[in-house]
Amino acid sequence: MNQTHQHDNSQNKDLLSILAQCADECDTCFDACLDNERTDALTKAIRLCRDCAKICRVTASFVASNSEVAKQVVSLCADICKKCAEVCSQDTDIEKETMHCAKICRDCEEACRSYK
Repeated sequence: MNQTHQHDNSQNKDLLSILAQCADECDTCFDACLDNERTDALTKAIRLCRDCAKICRVTASFVASNSEVAKQVVSLCADICKKCAEVCSQDTDIEKETMHCAKICRDCEEACRSYK
């Protein structure tokens, strides 16, 4: 018997979209910070961007599969997005890449906090 099991994720479409955007922006910020002459000063932002990108991708996977522990993972993702936004917003006068990252991380944190 060949049955296809599908999950209805229409209610999570916006969250899945912002998670993907956040992961991509954090990866972009991560790369830009590594290529920057101020790399040593941006070490904390670099590490947080890498972690944030990872947790956003993992969270999207948990949400998409309707995992019973998705809420816990989404909550952790919100916390990491918040921390990444805080660190990346510290250098926005100097680094435009971190400004974009901070904004999308704040948007992602808000979407995660709204997840039900």
